[in-house]
Amino acid sequence: LKLQFLYFIVEDKPIMRIVPGVLLLGAVIGMCSAEPGEGADVVTLTTENFDEEVKQYNGLVLVEFYAPWCGHCKTLAPEWAKAATALKGKVKIAAVDATKEADLGKMFDVSGYPTIIAFPYGKKEDEEGIIIETYNGGRDADGVIEYAAAALEKEGIDISTIDELVGQDSINACLTKKYCAVFTLPHVIDSGAEGRNKYIDTIKELVKTMGRSNPCAYAWVESGSQPAFESAFSSSSYPGMTLINADRTRYVNHIGSFNVNSLSKTIRSLQTGRIGASKYTKFPTFEKTESWDGKDYSYPEEEDEY
Repeated sequence: LKLQFLYFIVEDKPIMRIVPGVLLLGAVIGMCSAEPGEGADVVTLTTENFDEEVKQYNGLVLVEFYAPWCGHCKTLAPEWAKAATALKGKVKIAAVDATKEADLGKMFDVSGYPTIIAFPYGKKEDEEGIIIETYNGGRDADGVIEYAAAALEKEGIDISTIDELVGQDSINACLTKKYCAVFTLPHVIDSGAEGRNKYIDTIKELVKTMGRSNPCAYAWVESGSQPAFESAFSSSSYPGMTLINADRTRYVNHIGSFNVNSLSKTIRSLQTGRIGASKYTKFPTFEKTESWDGKDYSYPEEEDEY
């Protein structure tokens, strides 16, 4: 790790202040074929658009300075792209080819690749110049997301979302973590929108309690929408939680109250081997369904009979 502290002065006037520091990522093991700077949701920065995309942008911006030939940059590339997609609309994830945009690299004294610089939420300049912050996050998508979430949490902004499982892609995303916690919530007919949102708020509090470093993903599904899942995992309690360890094809259903204390005990007990888990042979296919619109259930109008 290399931390840099920069302070530029021109004609006895400071033009830039850098709050401690810039984190240089190195010693990343492994190579991949992805190209640095790529990704559908990664913003490409140049000297021409830097002011508009960064200085004039009110939200948090994370910028990677890379070189196309850099092996460590190639390793970071797919993770950077994943983070950009996951944070789309919440945090701007950008990249600069420092071999083409040399002026930007010099502006921030970039001397190694990849270098990640964080531009904080809110104003990007003060009387002393451009403000940047220490990036101390991980070198994978989860690390980038965790860093961004923590940074915005200090500003009173919660970007955590609990995904609804509406098809195979959504459950596959949950199963990428070592543990996947699926919460089966009552049909909105039974709970109403207010009741459902209270359940989702409980899950969000659970996520905070477990900590971002916990290797568990969280998602919810409406009861009755995925009968194959409920059958395969004997899920019949609403609201309920099924905790899955896909690597070991084992699972446990939560028994107890649907509150943070009780749910967290179940998760920690399975993770530490203090409770037995059931085995499943084949993970069921998830049907594609419509996402909840956030509203109370609307009963279809009945046609008048004459």
